[in-house]
Amino acid sequence: MNKIPLTVIIPVFNSEKYLDKLIKIITNEVAEIIICDSFSSDTTLEIARSHSLKIIQKEYINSATQKNWAIPQASQVWVWIIDSDELPELKLIEEIRDFINTVDSNIDMAFMPRKNLFWGEFMGKASAYPDYQSRLFRKSKGRYQNKEVHAQVEVPGKFIHLKNALIHDDFKDISSWWHRNNSYYKYELDECLKTGVKWSFKLQYVKPLYVFFRIYFLKRGYTYGFRGFFVAFQWLVYHFMVGAKLYENNLKNK
Repeated sequence: MNKIPLTVIIPVFNSEKYLDKLIKIITNEVAEIIICDSFSSDTTLEIARSHSLKIIQKEYINSATQKNWAIPQASQVWVWIIDSDELPELKLIEEIRDFINTVDSNIDMAFMPRKNLFWGEFMGKASAYPDYQSRLFRKSKGRYQNKEVHAQVEVPGKFIHLKNALIHDDFKDISSWWHRNNSYYKYELDECLKTGVKWSFKLQYVKPLYVFFRIYFLKRGYTYGFRGFFVAFQWLVYHFMVGAKLYENNLKNK
């Protein structure tokens, strides 16, 4: 079977835990794979070289900047961004193959759902499903928003939504999760300062409580026992800490 005429870009930094498995799934399916590395210090680059992949390197500023720098270096008309801790369902690969072969000229992008796992389990809507990600787009048309965190791709034309999903298995243990979130608090603070968001009672207290209520009750996280409670509670803490970082920044400026 012919390879899908698209470039997969995989942003990496110390991704040895995930990378080899992802590459083995897609390497015989797509025309090009580019590893966009932020100067890893583990065996990430050795893994990439063992598969004879193209490697590009740039110091990391934020996710959007890194990906926007990498996109023009793709050789194919269509680009698919996959994070190193994600794996495509096999049906997603076939769905993308059909999409690329039949897409209309007025379609510039395809959103794909993502299934987030917590301790290896998918919890449906309590895992934020369908959590649509803007990952497949025309190289000449798509660029990430100028945001410090949680940026999506913007295109001038139309888009569709695919049915099959990426599997996002980044939650391995509590320690690494909280350590990673500490970096995200900084990006969230930078985005608040860039967009003029001010500290408020609503931001600090109401939003975190609402996020917990939405995940645990409205999205039925309570049906997953402690796992569901933990996920809802950690997102409460996440948003509480974003407010706290903004409050702390105000104190420093005073």
